Amino acid sequence: MVQSTLLCENISADQFGLLLNEYGDLVEAISGTKPTKEGQRTLSELDKFRYETAVELFSSEEPQRAMQHDDVRSLVEWKLRHGKFRPTLMKLVASNDEDTVAHTLAGAMSTYWKAPDASKALDAIAKLKGIGPATASLLLSVHDPDRVIFFSDEAFYWLCNDAKPCPIKYNAKEYRDLNASALKLVKRLEVSATNVEKVAYVLMRKKHNDVVAPRQETPLLVSENGGSLSGGGGDKRKLQNEGDEITPPQPRRSKRGKT
Repeated sequence: MVQSTLLCENISADQFGLLLNEYGDLVEAISGTKPTKEGQRTLSELDKFRYETAVELFSSEEPQRAMQHDDVRSLVEWKLRHGKFRPTLMKLVASNDEDTVAHTLAGAMSTYWKAPDASKALDAIAKLKGIGPATASLLLSVHDPDRVIFFSDEAFYWLCNDAKPCPIKYNAKEYRDLNASALKLVKRLEVSATNVEKVAYVLMRKKHNDVVAPRQETPLLVSENGGSLSGGGGDKRKLQNEGDEITPPQPRRSKRGKT
């Protein structure tokens, strides 16, 4: 259990800072448990791209350059290694045409910077194949890390469910609730949304590791009572409604592969 003083509505600036300082070491430790193939980047290397390189390149109304398909694939690879592994997601994202990716992202960000509205931007980005609200929030967050949080499981548990596991549908409404909660904490502690995301990750991975321990080949799935879900028929139907943790998307319902 996460102690009450560390819940999002109670956490102090000092506690927040201490937990944020643990993030780097935690990622290094998790990275060491995830073997990589030859030529594949480690989680630590992907983490540097996600939080440093990508932010430096894109976090401005006038970015150093526009985000391209290779950047999207790198961020999705980070998402898969940093959180839940979804075997079909990268294939879907990679199937997008490069020009379509560039055009869609450029249009979404042009509209966003004129009138920042995360929900509208996510809707525009999610027109790409394999991109649902969670992945769209990741792409948006590197453009505006101060005000936009990535829709991670850890952030949702901490900010929207008192640091307790719960089924997640990965839909637009859940993201609006998550981002609203994150912005309250951003305002209260005068921190960035990205750092809220990191602190949530530390809390849920270290302080509550019976719920979200580091994952490797198989994602950890939790039921409403905190137990792991089996592969039985009833649970399988539940999983299909929570982001397709196991079942690949069907041809006529490709949106199931989006997160």
